[in-house]
Amino acid sequence: EICVAKQDLVLALDASGSLKQKGWDVVKQFAANLTRRYEPKYFGRASVKVGVTLFGNGHLIQLKDGGTTVEPAINLQGLTFNYENVRTKITDSKWQRGFTNMAQAFTTADTILSQGGRSSAQSAVMVISDGKFSFK
Repeated sequence: EICVAKQDLVLALDASGSLKQKGWDVVKQFAANLTRRYEPKYFGRASVKVGVTLFGNGHLIQLKDGGTTVEPAINLQGLTFNYENVRTKITDSKWQRGFTNMAQAFTTADTILSQGGRSSAQSAVMVISDGKFSFK
């Protein structure tokens, strides 16, 4: 089956330490294969645009005022109809080994959708995660 909905989809990939390298490889392969189930055009009409964010790179960073905050998620790929480019970026991405912070994913996904989303398309975020938390 394929998806031909008029949709702007951000894949939020968990690259946190709880996955380990083997788990990260599975997430990457699954996400890259998943993009093959979407169609950028259907009967000549634009359908699904895909973007990707990596979360789980969570490390604390020092602020100028002396406080700390969590490093933002990685904006790996803005919304595009070029799925081959999406698959290449997913495949080439590195395991981040940080702590799990889904708030990073949703904040960056919101940015991706606001920068390249279409007002006439459904906006969606698909989180692909092992469901485990990590604080390392």
